[in-house]
Amino acid sequence: MKRILIIEDNDEIRENTAELLGLHQYNVFTAGEGGEGFALAKKYGPDVILCDIMMPETDGLLFLKLARNDDTIRQIPLIFFSAGTAAPEVQAGLAKAANGFLKKPFTEEELLKAIRKF
Repeated sequence: MKRILIIEDNDEIRENTAELLGLHQYNVFTAGEGGEGFALAKKYGPDVILCDIMMPETDGLLFLKLARNDDTIRQIPLIFFSAGTAAPEVQAGLAKAANGFLKKPFTEEELLKAIRKF
């Protein structure tokens, strides 16, 4: 069973995404911000990390920097998601810096397809 870490400051999005993945037999851990997510990633070593970009405290870009500088986390696939209106070239750059990008709101099919790549 794949372990998925969701880092998202919006309670509703975080809980709905976790519930959806749980229905598809994924083992899900959640964090409300990047610092907490970093600690959970080190503790549980998830198979995939889903991370919002815009969050208070430790945002997605700072989480990416922390993760890429940590031997235990750097190899874990990271998929960013955001409701922001970033231009397509910015989204492509974020997807390249991580391992993928989902624009909120995303569909169940888009989410599962992104995770199944890893």
